[in-house]
Amino acid sequence: MEQVQDFFSNLTPTSGGLFIIALGALLLVGAIRRWKWALDMTGQRNGEPNFLLWLYDVFGEKGLRIGMIIGNIFIILCGIGIMVFM
Repeated sequence: MEQVQDFFSNLTPTSGGLFIIALGALLLVGAIRRWKWALDMTGQRNGEPNFLLWLYDVFGEKGLRIGMIIGNIFIILCGIGIMVFM
């Protein structure tokens, strides 16, 4: 457990921001290319409100993909914000 704490305490905002940008970019490409693992919503219907499931119910797969794309662009922008402002 000590190694995990040391790893996260040594992260700089630049490397943390790059990690978040890379994660957002990977999921963005997955949503655009229709990768099954990126769009799989199995096990998500537990009675709680879920924006992506609502988009899927109302607009179908295209709505889900558009929601994922918008969400991933937001994640990428957050990563850029972490790199610039921290």
